[in-house]
Amino acid sequence: MKNSLSQRTINRLTQYYTILRDYSKKNIDYITSSTISTLLFIDETQVRKDVKLINCKGKCKVGYLVSELKEKIEDVLDYKIVKKAFVIGAGNLGVALSKYSKFSQFGLEIAALFDTDKAKIGTYIDDKEIFDLAMLKEKVKDTGINIAILTTPNKVAQQVCDEITCAGIKYIWNFAPTILRAQSDIKIWNENLIGSFIQFCAIENIK
Repeated sequence: MKNSLSQRTINRLTQYYTILRDYSKKNIDYITSSTISTLLFIDETQVRKDVKLINCKGKCKVGYLVSELKEKIEDVLDYKIVKKAFVIGAGNLGVALSKYSKFSQFGLEIAALFDTDKAKIGTYIDDKEIFDLAMLKEKVKDTGINIAILTTPNKVAQQVCDEITCAGIKYIWNFAPTILRAQSDIKIWNENLIGSFIQFCAIENIK
């Protein structure tokens, strides 16, 4: 079902899930669409439409069972299936992403980092080792991991992208502020942080 959902719907479902996790920890059994809409500043009708898409039904004047809706989202978005990834680039952003423990709640596990800086190679970020980028192909072959999170500077991003694809990686989550080129069977998702900030400013009319 995930493939049939729009990106905006998936984004909203991840936000619902965060709220549901908090409610679950507080032992709150039910949540209403109006509560979700108020917390996220979105239309209540949109919340009900999204929940209907994943085949979850609520109770009139009571709301949705938190445990049921949470599990539905986990199933639809494959949170229970762990997907391992390598971070390519052990700079500030790469390190920050590697330290973000909540990725595991959404089915993502950072297995290791790669860099070309000799001073960083062999050191650890928490329990994750930083390897020489030259070892990427060997590590991909040993582990079967086929997801790379690219956090290198813009000026070397394309060169590193070429090395990543040559190593056998098929999926790249790109945080470098540039559009990467790769053969058609390589799937690249460009994370546009600046675009998101500009959109936020426009929506909230921040001057």
